[in-house]
Amino acid sequence: MRYGVRMARTFVRVELVTSDVAGTAAFEVAMAKAGFSRTVKGRRSHRALRLPEGMYVIAQITPVEALELTRDVARDTKIEARIFCLPVSGGVKFGNLMVHDDASSAVLIEA
Repeated sequence: MRYGVRMARTFVRVELVTSDVAGTAAFEVAMAKAGFSRTVKGRRSHRALRLPEGMYVIAQITPVEALELTRDVARDTKIEARIFCLPVSGGVKFGNLMVHDDASSAVLIEA
């Protein structure tokens, strides 16, 4: 008998303390380079779903590692950020997420 093992994930909520559009864009690019994703793959639909603004997910690291990585990104991009990290295992329930328009470029992590 085969059992699927779910990959550990950490959701990160980031509130940026800036109104600088260029700084915000640089932060988002740096988060993607660090391995964070703004999209999840729907379990039933298998479609790319966009997380709410300021929400990221990363697989296979602990919340402490995710916090440090996010702090590094904020420091490197010179952005002040408030950061909240939450480990997730098992099924995650989302409601009313938007379908990601360009799923071909999205890194998908199973919800």
